[in-house]
Amino acid sequence: PQSLGVESMKVGIVALHWPPDFGGAERYNSNVVEALNNNGVEAWGITPRRSVEGMDNGTEYVHRLGEGLETNLEDSRGMKKFLNEAKLHIGQNGYSHILISNCRKIGYQYQAFISDLQEIGIKVGTLHFDLDKIIRLHLEQMMKDEGDWDVVAKKMEKYIKGCFEYNSPLLQDETLGYWAIDSPLYFQPDFVVSCSEWSNRFIDYKQRTPSFVLHPGLTKRPLNKEKLEKVDITMINPMYHKGRSYMADIVNDYSNKWTYRILLGGYGGQKEDFLNMIADSWAVRDGRVDIVDYVERMEDVWDATKLFIFPSRFEGYGMSAVEPMMHGVPVMVQDYPSIREAVGDAAIIMPYGEDSKEWIETIEELFFDDEEYAQFKEKGYKRVSQLLDREHEEMSQFIEFMEKLV
Repeated sequence: PQSLGVESMKVGIVALHWPPDFGGAERYNSNVVEALNNNGVEAWGITPRRSVEGMDNGTEYVHRLGEGLETNLEDSRGMKKFLNEAKLHIGQNGYSHILISNCRKIGYQYQAFISDLQEIGIKVGTLHFDLDKIIRLHLEQMMKDEGDWDVVAKKMEKYIKGCFEYNSPLLQDETLGYWAIDSPLYFQPDFVVSCSEWSNRFIDYKQRTPSFVLHPGLTKRPLNKEKLEKVDITMINPMYHKGRSYMADIVNDYSNKWTYRILLGGYGGQKEDFLNMIADSWAVRDGRVDIVDYVERMEDVWDATKLFIFPSRFEGYGMSAVEPMMHGVPVMVQDYPSIREAVGDAAIIMPYGEDSKEWIETIEELFFDDEEYAQFKEKGYKRVSQLLDREHEEMSQFIEFMEKLV
């Protein structure tokens, strides 16, 4: 197909959440907009999220619509108002491509929104981050039986294909089938952009909708916005699926005198539960645990960290496991495919579902062995260099991909 040309492209990312919200998707969207502009493509965020003075509000290329309106996927009234304003803005400002962030089945109003934009000649794609809960649970159960993620993935692909082709009662027709697995194809977009090969693997069993895997980009900014006290171990977002039981067990271990910083994640709500899990630990009693609600720059956190523990049970990609490597901080993760996609062989990778005791013993060995610590530090630097090369290549390919859609 004839390409549109970079100078004629104008891309918008429609997202209910945007920095200063600081979850992975919010940072991803902001970084993609920034990267497109840096590569000669006009791009804008389109969001109801207000900026907040003194916080990281992301890229300057963002239109914050509405008078104080903020909404979420479960707010049908707020969604309708925002999408109407977004549609008006898009129609009046010459966009060629629109990407909708985190287009999940609960946001049913996206269907009409996408269809209306397609009718006026705009190419509409969805940004896909995380697999649906039912898919994740099946994958996790199969992993317990198989012990090999590649075997598990092939079985899951076969299972999904069979559900569609043999008219499973669960998936009565193709549209309902995509709804059942919370695939963005339920919304019939022109294309899909996924944050990892793993997340992209289970959403389109026919592989007929154009898709592109655009991994999250790395960002590094100046340090010392706020100076933090150095700690032995940093962990983030102590939620159940982020592996908080591992986090709690490590903090509760009485045989070591490590210091900890626990940074709450993008959406909060987990602080009290986690505090209850570690309330009786010697670390808390001795004042060796620093619970932090928010920092403006993660660079300051990594600069004050000896080891980053990332025991998440699943991720769309796992960029948080890479960022400390830019600052020479070794990283310890659980073996999950999208996380491996991020860290390669540069992290200390623990078997999926391994006992907490093994994590603690591995930390002890790393802190005792200066040579091994230095090796992982160097591996991290090399991985960052590889990812920066991949990032530049992918962005050029992504722009070419979108050009050819028109």
